[in-house]
Amino acid sequence: MAVTKMASPLHIIAMNLNHLVELSLPNYASLPRPVMMRIEMRPENSVVRPHRHTWAQFLYCSSGVMSVTTEIGSYVMTPDMGLWIPPNIEHSVEMVQQIQQESLYVGGSAGVRLAGRGGVVNMTVLVRELIHEAGSYPVEYDEGGEQGRLIAVLLDQLGRLPPRDVLLPFPQDVRLKAICRQLIEDPSCERSLDEWAERAAASSRTLSRLFEAETGMGFRAWRQRLRLQRAMMRLGEGAAVSLVATEVGYTSASAFIVAFKRFFGFPPGMVGQRA
Repeated sequence: MAVTKMASPLHIIAMNLNHLVELSLPNYASLPRPVMMRIEMRPENSVVRPHRHTWAQFLYCSSGVMSVTTEIGSYVMTPDMGLWIPPNIEHSVEMVQQIQQESLYVGGSAGVRLAGRGGVVNMTVLVRELIHEAGSYPVEYDEGGEQGRLIAVLLDQLGRLPPRDVLLPFPQDVRLKAICRQLIEDPSCERSLDEWAERAAASSRTLSRLFEAETGMGFRAWRQRLRLQRAMMRLGEGAAVSLVATEVGYTSASAFIVAFKRFFGFPPGMVGQRA
C-alpha cells in the first residue's frame, strides 16, 4: 500500500492530524484471495494517513464514529453506513473515539463493479452478520468450500445496498477552495456568499453557479453539511449537544437538533449510544 501526500489543501485541512496517533498500514503487494477481511479495534484520537491501493475497499464501523476523507470529499460514518472506496483512490480515516473498524478488500473486476464511483450505502442486519462471520475466516480461506460460498453471498448482498447521500464534496475552482478552506477551519463562520464574493473579486452569482456545478449543492447547503459532519465528530468525542450546536454556528440548539436528525436519521443525543 503506497502512502502518499494529499493532492489538495482541502484534504489536509479536513483532517485534524496534529493531535492524532498515526496507525500503521498492512503491507500487501496483492491480495492473498480475491476478497480479504480485516477487523480491527481502532483507538481514540487516531488516524490512518493518506494512502491508496489497487483493490476496492468496503469500510464499515460496527461501533463509534469515524471520518473518511478521499480525493473528492469527506464522509462521517456511523454504524448504519458502509463506504465503498474504488481502487487507486487516495483516502484517509480519522477516529475520535475507539471504534471497531471492519474492512472488506475486493480485487479484480468484482471490486471495480461493486465500488463503482464510490460512496456511502445503508447497512442491513444481514450484511453486518455476513461481515462478522467472514471476519472469522483465515486469510487464505477455502474459496471452493463453504467459506467461499458465504463470501459470494456477502458480495451479492453488498451489491444490493441502497446508496445514501452524505458526501461533503470538495470543489476544484481556486476561489471556492479558498472559501471552503476557511469554512473547514471555522464552520461557525456566518459570512454570506455576497461577502465571500467581494473577497474573491467575483460576483455572488458566479460563485453560486460554481458551487452548484462543482459540488452539486448550493453554498448554504454545503456549509450546513460541513457543520453537521463536524458536529458528529465533536459529539463522538463526548461534547455536549448545546456546546456543539454553538461551535458549528447554530444560534438555537433546537434548530441544530432538527437539522442533525433530518440528515443523520437520529437525534444528536443518541451519538455514542448506537452500535
